[in-house]
Amino acid sequence: MKKINGLALIAIGLLHSAIALGIPGAMGFSGIWQEIIDLGAIDAAKPNELRIWGYYWLLMPGFLLILFGFLCHWIENQLNLPLPAFVGWGLLIFSCFGILLDIDTGFWLVLLVAVNAIVTSRQAKVEGLYDGSKEA
Repeated sequence: MKKINGLALIAIGLLHSAIALGIPGAMGFSGIWQEIIDLGAIDAAKPNELRIWGYYWLLMPGFLLILFGFLCHWIENQLNLPLPAFVGWGLLIFSCFGILLDIDTGFWLVLLVAVNAIVTSRQAKVEGLYDGSKEA
């Protein structure tokens, strides 16, 4: 059983966050921090401020992916279990939807993690390491 899903999600989240924070211009958000400061920062992400709102939704998922990656890493390493198949299938659906909307996307990386999680879960079931109903 490969215990890389959690670490891969953490790495993807860190990369996503680093790009969003470090080089927002690469994603079409040049000067975004000045715009946020000009609006007073507090409650600046409003639907009528589409650039800031878009940047907010670029920035936040990276942090959530890091947090989810830590949870997956904990399941794989502390509980010594593969991720449940539903996690892999959920990531697969999520990434395919993201790819459908934007083919030139980082969701391809999440797709790889999804496939690995599904395969790892199935292998563990076949090997009898995990029956899907085991309690921690």
